[in-house]
Amino acid sequence: MSENRKCFTFIWKIKNFNFCSSNSGIHSPVFFAHVLGGTNWTVYLYSDDKDLPGCLSCYIRRQNDSGPQLLQLDYELSLLAGNGSVLYSEIFLKKLYMTFNTDWKTALHVNKDEVFLHKKDLFMPDDTLTIRCRMWNSQDSISQSESCFVETSIKTQCKSFVGTITKLRCLGPGEIYPICIISSKENFLSSMKLCAVADDKLVIKMFANQKFFRPYRYKIFLRDIYGNKVKYGQGECHDSKLHCFPLTLSKEHLMENKRYYFPKNILTIECEIIFSTGKLIKNVELEYGFDFQDTQECISNALKTNLSSEESHSESFTTLKDDLNSLFKDGVLCDTELKTATETFPAHIAVLSARSSVFKSVFTNDMKKKTNKCVVINDLDADTVHRMLLYMYNDRLDDLEYESAKNLYFAAHKYNIVPLKHKCSNFLKQYILLKNCCDVLFLADKHQDEDLKNAVQDYITKNDKVVLFSDEWKNLEKNHPQLTIEVLRDVCMKKRS
Repeated sequence: MSENRKCFTFIWKIKNFNFCSSNSGIHSPVFFAHVLGGTNWTVYLYSDDKDLPGCLSCYIRRQNDSGPQLLQLDYELSLLAGNGSVLYSEIFLKKLYMTFNTDWKTALHVNKDEVFLHKKDLFMPDDTLTIRCRMWNSQDSISQSESCFVETSIKTQCKSFVGTITKLRCLGPGEIYPICIISSKENFLSSMKLCAVADDKLVIKMFANQKFFRPYRYKIFLRDIYGNKVKYGQGECHDSKLHCFPLTLSKEHLMENKRYYFPKNILTIECEIIFSTGKLIKNVELEYGFDFQDTQECISNALKTNLSSEESHSESFTTLKDDLNSLFKDGVLCDTELKTATETFPAHIAVLSARSSVFKSVFTNDMKKKTNKCVVINDLDADTVHRMLLYMYNDRLDDLEYESAKNLYFAAHKYNIVPLKHKCSNFLKQYILLKNCCDVLFLADKHQDEDLKNAVQDYITKNDKVVLFSDEWKNLEKNHPQLTIEVLRDVCMKKRS
């Protein structure tokens, strides 16, 4: 079947689809296909088909309409990735549909575990499943393509409950402590236990109540002596079997901080459960559109012809960037110098002034009456100045590493070269590690770079148990106590949320 045939296309995005793993079935809003005789259709989706257990199945159904009594269709059902590419697809030819008709033997079937487990990130980016249905009239051509888009969402609800453990001892390997649930409006779980396992790890074992079970997401918090909630676990569950969820704190850390977590020798655990209410919310009304592809192709071809003609003429020309770079490399018509401890670089006052407000001030005010236009730079090495000049002349950053990026960041701040500082900041964000996070934090704070500072604080929050006990952090606490207090406050607030 030719991809160039005019067709009707329906695209259905379903948000929070992860909560449908055990759902009996959902369906799209009714959509109207003008180019298919004015017929009405619905897409049905079953996440666990009763006729094919373990399969996600997708069907189409013709609804009541004033179109032809009998319509013969070719159609395609597809599951799409986030970028619009096809992950799974089936094509069905010459299928007859009357009003209120569903062909239950004709459907797209996909392994359920592929969608919900093994390839979840592909099928459900941002927890959203995308279905596409393309339809052709088997007996007649369509003069104009038509499309329809709708977005719906699975409505969710959050329930929380509190449990306690009394007389918690040393938590030896293999020890199990039942959690007494003391506040819950709904008996969602039949039981919950804290278990000590190998390698100093802790897990929570949850037994779902089959009577109330629905696929859910969970968050686990421990309450400290002040009543604050600190999140130590999260995950999701798709069936009513026993599930073991690891906690992010170690057994050793918990026992060493008993005075914070065990007031009156009681450990308090709070759990939030998020689950589907079984209702669909239509977030976006049906949106229809016609595709004037032929006209667009004519315009596109004309533009391509003009562009290719221009490109063929411009191949022999150099750009402004090329010419400026040549001036710098060849040292032609230079009227100033930047002098470091080990090397001197010829440069052009006009270029430096255009790229840096600081250099502009130096040349128009400080050195206006001086015949020697040499700028002495004592706090930057030759490599950093050379990289700075390359960027000022041609917007280029070559072979950046952590140290060179850090030095260039300082230079960009000193001379107010804002785009360069921004690029160095973005580079540093990508290379935040345990060994340098304190260094980057101090740099960001010193130069009032809130974006970079927030990135470092996010890293510290995620890795606090390692960072806060490192030698680098201890040195930072000693030399910059106010900064570390500010960061600890930020870590604490994020852990509570």
